[in-house]
Amino acid sequence: MNLGRRFRRNERIAGRRIAGESFLIPVCGTPLDMENIFILNPLADFIWERLDGEQTLDAIVAEIIAEFDVTAGKAGADAREFVGQLQQKGLVEEVA
Repeated sequence: MNLGRRFRRNERIAGRRIAGESFLIPVCGTPLDMENIFILNPLADFIWERLDGEQTLDAIVAEIIAEFDVTAGKAGADAREFVGQLQQKGLVEEVA
């Protein structure tokens, strides 16, 4: 995945913090959709909050490097993997 790409969160998914945990929760749809609640680790939550359609993945990776004790290669790989998973599940969409 090219780090110059930009993604935005799906409007039908809400990010919420409950009792210190971060969750992605569908806000509408069928009861089956409610089974698709995701728990985010701190890095995933950090990335999710920045998927606003404005920042490139490269800019988000730079923020990860500044915030977490991680190499540029690991930060880039983690960001690509997480965003790829979100895209496969329809939780984010690419911005042209």
